[in-house]
Amino acid sequence: MPGRIHLVRHAEGLHNLRNDHTILDAPLSQRGFDFAEDLGRRFVRDHSNNIGVITSSPLRRTIQTSLTAFIRILDTTQYPEMSSSGVKNGVMLSLDANLQEISDLPCNSGSPKDRLVTEFPGLSSEIEKLDLNWHIKTGNHSPLSQSLPQRMARILEQLQETLANIQDRPGDNDIIVVTHQGVIAALAPTANIPVGQWQTFDLKTDANGQLSLQ
Repeated sequence: MPGRIHLVRHAEGLHNLRNDHTILDAPLSQRGFDFAEDLGRRFVRDHSNNIGVITSSPLRRTIQTSLTAFIRILDTTQYPEMSSSGVKNGVMLSLDANLQEISDLPCNSGSPKDRLVTEFPGLSSEIEKLDLNWHIKTGNHSPLSQSLPQRMARILEQLQETLANIQDRPGDNDIIVVTHQGVIAALAPTANIPVGQWQTFDLKTDANGQLSLQ
């Protein structure tokens, strides 16, 4: 199957800078925004014409990394307060709660949907698709009832479905996935991706039908 997965680790979060895990749904630090801009410039130089889909964890720092880094790829509608930003008929940013960081520390716990819509109005339609309790990681109200291996398997299956849907497009059949260290370690155990960096993988199927990033 054509197409590749560009696995991106979010840029520096405020919790990284301050070494403070009590910051709820930690945003990017100012330096993190700078890192994200630099990531975008380097990425677009080599891959801007190959991207068909960008999908992100719904945590604030991953959304901010996506919007900042990929402003030369994402559609103008993603930037309603900056009319000159984005690309006309560009790529839409999708959100996948399965990509959120694994632990339930405050910095890794997401925000309710209404708060996200207020902060990211250009993503309101995508935010509304999230489960009402998407950010609740434990307990009876959490939608994350799958085990970690099941959750990672579902992510890989969704990537396979997405690649199949875009493989006939001329050129734009790569996927950007913006996520966190814990998810990266589970999806691609051999990867070493610092904050604000990416690594490119192929999605492979072994003899037993098991999907993996290689």
